[in-house]
Amino acid sequence: MLGRAQFGRIAVSLRAVPVVFPVRYALSGGELRFTLSEEQLARALHKTVATLQADGFEEDSGRRWTAFAVGPTERIEGLANVGQGTSLSLGLGPVPQEQVGVFRLRPVILSGRWIESL
Repeated sequence: MLGRAQFGRIAVSLRAVPVVFPVRYALSGGELRFTLSEEQLARALHKTVATLQADGFEEDSGRRWTAFAVGPTERIEGLANVGQGTSLSLGLGPVPQEQVGVFRLRPVILSGRWIESL
């Protein structure tokens, strides 16, 4: 299900406070790759456990879905790495590496479900 969308939310605990940020992501080789421009959050996400959650809607069937992945995250050094084997278009233009964090999340827990329309 997570491969059906490209926008989601990343959730992490910052000093015991849950924080959720919208992200654009791509599925690549069994891992989720995403970017963040908030440097404080980017530092907090390096080598921690986070949750990426996304929702979607199938127009043909009218069904909705929700899915999430939980796993360790790490920063990917060099923006060139994020595009290898993915359809992720960062849409950031020429942004210096130090202004954006490019991350991978390796799922340990995956869950999702279809939600029937009312």
